[in-house]
Amino acid sequence: MGGPSFGNGAWQPPDHRPSDAERDDAIEALAAGAEAGRLSGDTFARRIDRALAVRSHTELTQLVSDLPIPAEEPGFGQRVVNAVSAVAHFRFKVKAAWRGPSLPRLSLPGGGPQGILRIGRMPECDLQLFDTTVSRYHAEFRRSPAGWFLVDLDSTNGTRVNGWRITAPTAVHPGDEVAFGSVVFSLNGR
Repeated sequence: MGGPSFGNGAWQPPDHRPSDAERDDAIEALAAGAEAGRLSGDTFARRIDRALAVRSHTELTQLVSDLPIPAEEPGFGQRVVNAVSAVAHFRFKVKAAWRGPSLPRLSLPGGGPQGILRIGRMPECDLQLFDTTVSRYHAEFRRSPAGWFLVDLDSTNGTRVNGWRITAPTAVHPGDEVAFGSVVFSLNGR
């Protein structure tokens, strides 16, 4: 996956990191492919491992591009995968709902199509956080025509979106949980 593009002086977002729902869809397609005999057990296992580790939507799409779309009526294997996925998703939602009301809200500014909002401990940062787990220049929110992206600036304690540590520019949306070191916010929409 390539980094962001700065062609014509404008920051362009990279291929986005797949959501949990997109990973679930890919896992369903892989399970259906294995159940239909289109994937061997070893290939299925390798692709599941890769689906959980991919960093871009394009990589995830390539994992299932040679498989048919899953049928409407899932077989036993598909129902097991769906059940496990539903339980994991439910646990995440309960955990987020429990924490959600207690998290401070962070609103990204409205305005023009482009902008940068820097987060860190230094006074010149747009959002100054006084916590030792936050680096001097920790992260940046960058606005592009496609929306807001969060970029870690090689911070010591990392930047996370919905619990996932980010290593590349990552799209963020209202309702996402963002963490800079141990300081956690819930993003608000405008």
